[in-house]
Amino acid sequence: MGIVYGLLAATFWGVGDFLITHLTRRVGTTLALVTIQVLSLLGWVFWVIAKQAPPGGNPALWAIVTGTAVCHVLGLVFVYRAFEVGTLSIVSPISAGFAVVTAVLALLAGERPPVVALGGAALLVLGVVLATRSPADPAAPRPSLRGVPEAIFSALAFGTMFWAFSLFVEPRLGFAWPLALLKTLAAGSTVVALLARRRPGDSLRIPLSANVVLLAVGAAAADTLAWLTYIRGSSASYASIVTAIASLFSVVTVLLAWRFLRERLALHQWAGVAVIVLGILLVSL
Repeated sequence: MGIVYGLLAATFWGVGDFLITHLTRRVGTTLALVTIQVLSLLGWVFWVIAKQAPPGGNPALWAIVTGTAVCHVLGLVFVYRAFEVGTLSIVSPISAGFAVVTAVLALLAGERPPVVALGGAALLVLGVVLATRSPADPAAPRPSLRGVPEAIFSALAFGTMFWAFSLFVEPRLGFAWPLALLKTLAAGSTVVALLARRRPGDSLRIPLSANVVLLAVGAAAADTLAWLTYIRGSSASYASIVTAIASLFSVVTVLLAWRFLRERLALHQWAGVAVIVLGILLVSL
């Protein structure tokens, strides 16, 4: 069952990224962050309160949780921006490379990952080079490489978050309440950022439409369902296996972008995307 839950998590996260792309390109990064994070927070807090009481833990441990929450916010800001301005088929696999960052941090902290994981990290670097290299033929399609730096920064932020979360937080506090703090900080910081962008005397105008509402609700629901299935899978099977499968969510995003956004990449760029996905899988094993 862990494999099934991992596949479900990958599907939900992949669909969520695709919906986020549409939303950011309609309303911008900040407003998309606000709407999705607030909706996601409401759904998550409702589930957490219904399931269990707050855990204990000393202040130092909750300070670490707060640090992971800051990394979570930074990762969200960068990845939303990458989805807004970048070619989804390129930036999504790069942002999914957070697994490599987690592996490198674990190595620096004294862990000794298997050789296959180190090979996966090398493949990710090679894949990024291939995916971001412009076609040599001037007549070939040239997808914009905008958003690539943001995707790399998001991978760094999320990779740091998952490393600290898995090493310090989850073994002592579990997933539910620490994630509630992560989502609270994400929602609160995006609301503050939105209000800070207002000029004095300006009214806050939110371009609501049926499409915007559906995209925001769909992305928030997909994110919540992804976390729920990931947590359920991790409790039913080895977390390493579930993580390996769930980290392939970028494949879902790339296929959706190819089918519905009509994104066209050069052959070597498709090869780069494939190498990135393989690298993520090897690192997560």
